[in-house]
Amino acid sequence: MDGAHRLEEAIANGYPTVDAAVFEGDMVDVLTRNLFLDHMRGKTPVSEMVKLIGALASEYGLDSNQIKEKTGLSRDYIEKLIKISQASPSVQQALDEGVIGVGHAFELARLPYAVQQEEIIAKHQVWRFTVNELRDQIDQVLHEMQKVSEPGELQAVTTPRPVAVYHCEGCKDEVEPRYLRPVMICPDCWGAVWKLAKARPPVEEKEDEVGAGA
Repeated sequence: MDGAHRLEEAIANGYPTVDAAVFEGDMVDVLTRNLFLDHMRGKTPVSEMVKLIGALASEYGLDSNQIKEKTGLSRDYIEKLIKISQASPSVQQALDEGVIGVGHAFELARLPYAVQQEEIIAKHQVWRFTVNELRDQIDQVLHEMQKVSEPGELQAVTTPRPVAVYHCEGCKDEVEPRYLRPVMICPDCWGAVWKLAKARPPVEEKEDEVGAGA
């Protein structure tokens, strides 16, 4: 359960014997004792703890109280790690790289789809949400998803469906959908482009000026 590096060093130095302490136990004892020792030394990456706590819960059937007794971690922290272990690999990678913290990862894990989690991680790298801001945002998303999933009263459609109209976000002119283009742009440049577009005179004024000059 512990001492792998010391054992490798002893073998490399050709020691004929290595002293060891032997305990009776099963694989759960090995995992929890190893986690406890590494946590005490402060060297365990959070992503490794997430995998281990997740395995103890899903594969070995331990609840948060049992894991708490064996590891010394708080129950609230354990329950967060169990939830994070069910999140997408992108969330766990971002947690391990320090892009997000445990609080952020827990809130992201509340979203049911990996694509939702990954989209917010991408936004977080630009906007840097606090945990409270992220919680409020995800609460709203889950609320909207709940509303959509609830069956509503069926109503007969008696009027023709209106034709969709698309406008350019810059000049506000009506444009056919085929002419619209997605643009990869950062928030700063987007703001600059928006200001330039707002500063342009309306199309009607341009036409009036041309007519007056003629």
